[in-house]
Amino acid sequence: MNFSRFDLVIVGGGVGASALALSMAKHGAHVLVLERETQFRDRVRGEALAPWSVAEAKELGIAELLLRTCAKVVPWVEMGFGPRNVVETTPQKAPFFTFSHPEMQEALLAEAERAGVQVRRGVTVEGIELSPNNPVVVARDKSQERIAAQFVVAADGRGSGVRKWAGFTTQKNVLPFHFAGVLLTEVSARDDLIPYLFSPDLGLVVAIVPLPKQRSRAYLGYPTTDGLLVQGNEKLATFMTESQKVAPNLRESYAQAKSAGPLAAFEVGESWVDHPYRDGVALLGDAASTSDPTFGQGLATTFKDARVLRDALLGQSDWDRAGHEYACCHDGYFQKEYKVCGWLRTLFQDPSPQAQALRKRAMPKIAEDLSRVPDHLFSGPDLPVEDSVRARLFGEC
Repeated sequence: MNFSRFDLVIVGGGVGASALALSMAKHGAHVLVLERETQFRDRVRGEALAPWSVAEAKELGIAELLLRTCAKVVPWVEMGFGPRNVVETTPQKAPFFTFSHPEMQEALLAEAERAGVQVRRGVTVEGIELSPNNPVVVARDKSQERIAAQFVVAADGRGSGVRKWAGFTTQKNVLPFHFAGVLLTEVSARDDLIPYLFSPDLGLVVAIVPLPKQRSRAYLGYPTTDGLLVQGNEKLATFMTESQKVAPNLRESYAQAKSAGPLAAFEVGESWVDHPYRDGVALLGDAASTSDPTFGQGLATTFKDARVLRDALLGQSDWDRAGHEYACCHDGYFQKEYKVCGWLRTLFQDPSPQAQALRKRAMPKIAEDLSRVPDHLFSGPDLPVEDSVRARLFGEC
C-alpha cells in the first residue's frame, strides 16, 4: 500500500473544491484534490452566481479567470416587479455570472493544477480515519493508498461518503415540490436578463438563465401533490406547457427551442450538518448543506464556504481550531438562508389557503414598497433576519 502526505486533501473536484485548492496553493499549501470523474458531464445544476457570490469569487481571486474562460455577465433580473439592474441595486455592485457548470469545473480544476495543486482524477475514496491535524484518506486508483493530511475537506456532494464515514449527522427538511431543469438552444429571450417568476396560486416557478455560446438553462418548480413528474426528454413539451402557465410569453420564447441536454427533476428539500467540522475533517458545499434549489443559493453558499474556510486556515497555525471557526460561521449564514428562503417560499410559491391569506395582506403593501421583500437572494446572508424583517415581508407592520 502506498503512503503520502499533504497539507490539505480535498475529496471532490467540483467548483468549490477547486476554488479552495487554487487559493490555498497560491498561499503555499501543498494540496491534493481527489476527483472520481475523469470528465465532467452536463447535469442539471445551478449555473448562475448571484451578485453576493460574485463578490466571494473576487475574494477568492477567481472572478477574472471565470470571465476569461467560461462565464457571462448578466446584469438584469425580472421577478414580476419590473426589470432590476443588480449592479446598481446590490451592496456588491456586481452582476450575475452565468456559465456551463462542467465548463466552470474544468476551468477551475485546470487553473488549480497550474498553481501547483496535485489533481488525481478517476480516484475512488474508500474511507477516512479521523484525527485532528493528522486525518488519513484511504483512496484507490490502480491500488489502494493511504494519504495523510494536516486537514481534509469533503467536497463530495450531497451524497457525501466522507460525511458518513466521519460520523456527521444530517438534518433534513423535505418539501412537497420538484425542481426540473434542461439545457436549451434557440431560446428567443434577452441574453442580459434572468426571468425568475412565480405563480403562487399554482405553486409554480420558472427561470431562464442565459449562458455563454447562445445556450439557456431553463428551470421549472412545481408541486408534487398532483403526481406530476417532469423528467426525461419526452416530457419537454410538458415542461414548456407548465412553464407557460406562469409566463404566457414563454410560448414565443420556446417556439424554436431545442433540448441540448437531459431534462431532469429533483426532490426539493434542504439538508444540513450542524457544525460541519470534526477531527480534522471539514464539509464544504453540498456535503455541508443543501438549500431549496428554487432560490438558487447553493453555488453561492459553496463559494462562501470556500472563502470562509480559506480565511480560517490562513488566519492561524492551529487548523483544528480553524475548522471549528469555519463550522461556526457556516452554521450562521446557512441558517439565515434557510429562514429567509422559507419566508419567500410561503409567500411566493405555497398554494395553500393559509399562504393565500398571507398574500392577500402582504402583496398590496409589497406593490407599494418593494423594499419589504428581503434581498438575501441577491445581496447575501449578511443582511439582517430579525423578526421585523419577516413582519415587513408579510405586511404585519
